[in-house]
Amino acid sequence: MPYFGNEPGAITDAFTDTFTGDASAVAFTLTQASTTNSVFVRIHGVMQRNGTDFNVDGTTITFTTAPPAASNNVVVQFFTIGSVQAVADNAITLAKLAGGTDGNIISFDASGDPVAVATGNDGQVLTSAGAGAPPAFEAIPAVTAGAITEKTTQATTSGTAFNFAISAGAKRITVIFDSVSLGGGAAPEVQIGDAGGLETSGYAGVVRTTTAVEGFSNSFRICKDGEADDGRAFSGIMTIVPLEGSNARWVAQGLSTATSGDICSFYTGAKTLSAALTQLTVLGGTFDLGQVSVTEELV
Repeated sequence: MPYFGNEPGAITDAFTDTFTGDASAVAFTLTQASTTNSVFVRIHGVMQRNGTDFNVDGTTITFTTAPPAASNNVVVQFFTIGSVQAVADNAITLAKLAGGTDGNIISFDASGDPVAVATGNDGQVLTSAGAGAPPAFEAIPAVTAGAITEKTTQATTSGTAFNFAISAGAKRITVIFDSVSLGGGAAPEVQIGDAGGLETSGYAGVVRTTTAVEGFSNSFRICKDGEADDGRAFSGIMTIVPLEGSNARWVAQGLSTATSGDICSFYTGAKTLSAALTQLTVLGGTFDLGQVSVTEELV
């Protein structure tokens, strides 16, 4: 008779086997290999549950309870292995998925099974804890400016060294010189150190002034020797920062000018410590004017 729609394709690999139960046998042999979920079974016309009432392994169908005795009372309809086509890529639409909770997202557990991740709150971000733990929505960490700590300012009107303790984790150290001078033609210096003490060698750097260039190896300098004598004082800033990813390699640079005269100094250098920087000192001779302070930025 005529029909509407596309002509249905013929099913060429579906089979039907019939068995006679005897109330004792639980295993029967199929004419073709199949799988548990590719089989329909009726006993006396009653549908049996796949995986509960029976299982199929290759050509063997095994019942949980032996079918009762009766002639041809077990009817097995099935497809062979590979005859049930796999779902094509992009064939399942969102409309075909089971309903879920608003805002949930789909992840996979340690067994590879899909799971729903609970809905987060407005403003949260999804974070991963790595394999073995489900992702979760968490608040966005607050981004704050670096915490800057200012050390006590020390007068440099007398004395030979001014020490400053540096906090663990400091990422930027600033040394501030205000009208500093020394007697005897010396130059203000900065030395850094770790828990083992201050370092007095191994610095690599240079001071360039409007009059000359001078290298140094025992400290960082803010001016050339002989320029910060009694008749000339220097003010400036030296910044000391660690190399990225290191708490031992430090680079310094800065600029200073003389409060009298026409000298301007630019300085830069580097120094590797044995461990994390914990201390700093300003020295160079006998000081007779000015003050010095240090600030540190922890993050």
